[in-house]
Amino acid sequence: MLRAAVLMGMVLAAPPTLASEVSIASVASASGRFQVEVRAREVPLKRGPQTLRIVVTEAQTHAPATGLQLSVEPWMPAMGHGINDTPQVSAAGPGQFQVVDLDLFMPGVWELRLRLSGAATDQAVVTLKLTR
Repeated sequence: MLRAAVLMGMVLAAPPTLASEVSIASVASASGRFQVEVRAREVPLKRGPQTLRIVVTEAQTHAPATGLQLSVEPWMPAMGHGINDTPQVSAAGPGQFQVVDLDLFMPGVWELRLRLSGAATDQAVVTLKLTR
């Protein structure tokens, strides 16, 4: 279902999301220019493969950030390691990215080290806690 708003005679469509998605984290980027939200279908997160949606908006206007690419490096700070496989990231709409093959194989605290490139360069770190 696509939600829409009417503003001065223009129809602005909201980015597509699944009704079952839940926001699990939201942080400002290192520069403060962007707001980065992580959404998941299943919460609490459990160890194993994850599929996440990352939504990046301009912090001042809340508009979807455009012209960006995203890379994701999962890192487990307590253990000092990441994962062997690189998560697959694809564009999923304006300011939205789908992340698959994100195998968080151990319960505990993980960091998603996000790097934005393209029209702007920035980074953000999102902390997630996984249950068994």
